[in-house]
Amino acid sequence: MDKQKEDKKGIRVAIYCRMATDNDECRGLEMQKSQLRSYAQAHGYAVMAEVSEVAKGCSLDRPGIRELLSMAAQDRIEEILVANLSRILRNTADLLRFEEKLGKKDIRLNALQGNPLAEFRGIERAFQREKK
Repeated sequence: MDKQKEDKKGIRVAIYCRMATDNDECRGLEMQKSQLRSYAQAHGYAVMAEVSEVAKGCSLDRPGIRELLSMAAQDRIEEILVANLSRILRNTADLLRFEEKLGKKDIRLNALQGNPLAEFRGIERAFQREKK
């Protein structure tokens, strides 16, 4: 087992899936869940909850997001797995605020299809170092 996989063994995660209202919502949610379950199993994660909803990604005021925040407040999870960050929110500024709120509880967002927030945070830290 490689070191990175070993470090993540047993991390408590919530799987989050979202589809905008459309005709293929059930199939789309199941495809996301299947992909995320496989990833979690391959990395030895402990899946504490699966949260899925059919809603637009324009706002954090959704039952699924409230459920994730409740789990975070109760220290039930360490990471949220999503297929892609657009499943959480489409608005980048709101997504950054959401990630910051989770970060205060040491909870990570893990997007299987790349994580531009991590890249952005790295650029932001480098910029802050240069400013000093």
